[in-house]
Amino acid sequence: MAFKYKVNPEDFIVSEVITLYPSQKGEYSLYLLKKKNLTTWDALGKIAKTFKLPLKYFGYGGLKDKKAVATQYITIKGGPKHDLKNPNFELTYLGKVNEALSKEHLLGNNFEIIVREVDIPEEKIFQEVESVKNFGIPNYFDEQRFSSVSSSGKFAAKEIILGNYEEALYLILAESSPDEITYSKKLRDCLKENWRKWENCIKFARLKWERELLEFLSEHKPSKRTFKRALNLVDQEYLFYLGNVYQSYLWNEVLKEILKYLNVVEFSIPFFLGEFYFYRSLSEENFKILKNFKIPFPSPKLNLEDTEELPHKTLYFEVLKREGFKDLKELRSFIKGLIFKTYPRPAITLPQNLTCEKVSEKTYRLRFFLEKGSYATLVIKRIFYADKNS
Repeated sequence: MAFKYKVNPEDFIVSEVITLYPSQKGEYSLYLLKKKNLTTWDALGKIAKTFKLPLKYFGYGGLKDKKAVATQYITIKGGPKHDLKNPNFELTYLGKVNEALSKEHLLGNNFEIIVREVDIPEEKIFQEVESVKNFGIPNYFDEQRFSSVSSSGKFAAKEIILGNYEEALYLILAESSPDEITYSKKLRDCLKENWRKWENCIKFARLKWERELLEFLSEHKPSKRTFKRALNLVDQEYLFYLGNVYQSYLWNEVLKEILKYLNVVEFSIPFFLGEFYFYRSLSEENFKILKNFKIPFPSPKLNLEDTEELPHKTLYFEVLKREGFKDLKELRSFIKGLIFKTYPRPAITLPQNLTCEKVSEKTYRLRFFLEKGSYATLVIKRIFYADKNS
């Protein structure tokens, strides 16, 4: 790679923009959270422990990168009217609001990113910046979205759908990424060495559902029925998240098929689950198609139709076939919490107010705004990977 980013947390600054404003009255307290070298989940866990309040009282708009200086908003039902300081975060009380913060209140994020050790011609960089300004980038979910996926590339949600219940449990309990659940490393390490000897690892389970699940497995004879029943003890919010991760992967693959069909792919960028396809420019017709097109998340209730512009249904089924499914209706499970909801996501995203300046001989600073759900890391990769030598 002919460049580096996120060398220091201060090299990646992200600031949330929301539509929720504080007042003097309300059931929820609104706070500004500024964190560094800490996941959003870990920060919320520390705040919940300090305030002695359950995590279900917390609301947030989005999850922010760990290796970054991130400013975001959170709400806490009945939260105290005071600030909180920690070596890795600061929490500032702003006032009261009448509803819990959610992604519906999130407009997007402002980014300021330093890219270092750039070994790419300066004119090439500014050329690619102009291309991104004019045509945007494919709106993929970037690899941090898949940090709960093990190095095997297997998705727990997919294994559940296929009826491989023990494999799914192993992925959930023993293979979850440290970036996703940092507190459970001892539990994961123990389970990798003691799978089917669950009683040896109960002492490392810090969450109630993990402990109850391991106790259940210890008390019952291993069987497909046992493993299926055990999956119903997994935290439902976490199962929904894992299902969403698999949907995100399928969505990415559908977008790749669309770009291939339109014959606009000019280069690819590798990542641990395959590669991303990118274009440098688009014809007026293709830009119009992609700018206005939204790809729905895969769901059993989703109805698709081919159009003159895009054989959307046909391309969707190409991806499903590769994954071993005949139809969207097969994306079902009978496990509580694993629900595949659908919503439309724009096929491409256009960074707003994109600027790039040369800070030193091999260092550049980029600033831009992205709508919610889009990944700033993809903007960086798109601009700096596009050079043939990178």
